[in-house]
Amino acid sequence: MTIKDVAREAGVSIATVSRVLNQRQVRHGSRAKVEQAIKKLGFVPNALAQGLMQKRTKTIGTLITSMTNAYYTEITEVIEKRLRETESMLFLSTTDGDPVQEKRYLESLVSRQVEGIIMIDPTIENFDNGLYHEVAKRVPLVLVHSFREIVGLNSVHIDQYAGMEKLMDYLWDLGHRRIAFLRGSHGHSFDIKEECWRQFYQDHSTPPPEDLVVSITEGNTDNAIQMATRACSEVLSKGGTLRPTAIFACNDLMALGALAAAQGAGLRVPADLSIIGHDNTNLAKSSLPLLTTIDLKLTSLGNEAIDLLFRGLETPGEPRQIFVEPDLVVRRSTSAVKKGIV
Repeated sequence: MTIKDVAREAGVSIATVSRVLNQRQVRHGSRAKVEQAIKKLGFVPNALAQGLMQKRTKTIGTLITSMTNAYYTEITEVIEKRLRETESMLFLSTTDGDPVQEKRYLESLVSRQVEGIIMIDPTIENFDNGLYHEVAKRVPLVLVHSFREIVGLNSVHIDQYAGMEKLMDYLWDLGHRRIAFLRGSHGHSFDIKEECWRQFYQDHSTPPPEDLVVSITEGNTDNAIQMATRACSEVLSKGGTLRPTAIFACNDLMALGALAAAQGAGLRVPADLSIIGHDNTNLAKSSLPLLTTIDLKLTSLGNEAIDLLFRGLETPGEPRQIFVEPDLVVRRSTSAVKKGIV
């Protein structure tokens, strides 16, 4: 159905229908006829065509790594609610952390003439090869990332290294020396956390316990829970002083798997084993026991990202960087090491 059908039903010109749809001045009688015809026919205007005529598509693209990791969905929910206030639509796609798939989606969003793009946890590969800078020349772009340095792009930088330092200090002060490191196999944020974990041991004149680095293939999907459970069960099967006294998981999904592994091994958390997560998603706030975790301030990240994008749409100028430092949230899954356990 087109505006021609509406014009025919209302007995007015196509131009009159167009003026009504675009909220322009029309004689009251003609407007009433058009509105009645629209209601009778159930006509829905082509929003994309209207947007192109007005040079506004009112669509925003957002790329995330996974739909099943609450870290991404909780930030995206904030963005979607803010867009709803401006009657804009969200195009949401998942990249699985694959730079090739990410590039394909970026090109598709640009070709669909979205007004802006927000990328949560972009890949280091497409940052290094200059893809994001090229995209930013064509459409306003905002990165939510943990890269060390970034120039020439609007971005919300999460200092995950600082967050790791806080949790390592905390566990060290509790007497933990064998801290298992649970990560996904691929991802820049995982690499940053492991770098800090290793550096912390070196700064304390202690060799990093290589046997406690645990990697799973799907660290950012709901499969991470089952995979982490299996991987941690193997680590916890070590006897005596070879067993870790604490497990750090790079996100709350994997921390849930660590909790399940501890239960399967007959270990009490935190009396026998401390477990700490990362992100402070709703999972950490509802687990048993409640998870100690690193708070990435997800609501703030979403709001800062959409604020940067809106600013870029309204008054383009020099790119800005917003810096967010995570906080440690102590709950019930961590405690001091028992006396006699090294």
